[in-house]
Amino acid sequence: MDSKEIFYPEFGYPVSHLSAFSLCIDTYIISLKNGKIVRFKPDETDHFREWLNCYNVRDIEIDLFNSYLPPANKKSHLPKPLGVVFNLIKRNKGNEKRKEN
Repeated sequence: MDSKEIFYPEFGYPVSHLSAFSLCIDTYIISLKNGKIVRFKPDETDHFREWLNCYNVRDIEIDLFNSYLPPANKKSHLPKPLGVVFNLIKRNKGNEKRKEN
């Protein structure tokens, strides 16, 4: 489908000029391919998002969310569970009791 001259009602730019978008409360912040940033407050925010998604305009929120997710096959850098420490403490307490008897 050619998106060269496809406009959304009351929005002054064709979809071919749009690079990315983000929604802030009820206003869309839209980055144009020429570097300009525009704001648009549609009557139906969900319908406008569907229109943007239909033409594969990049959703910045999804990009940000995905950039913070760790890859599925990446090993965790979290420390080992503390079970080893608790076992040592328990073992030491047992040795102290034996020494007392």
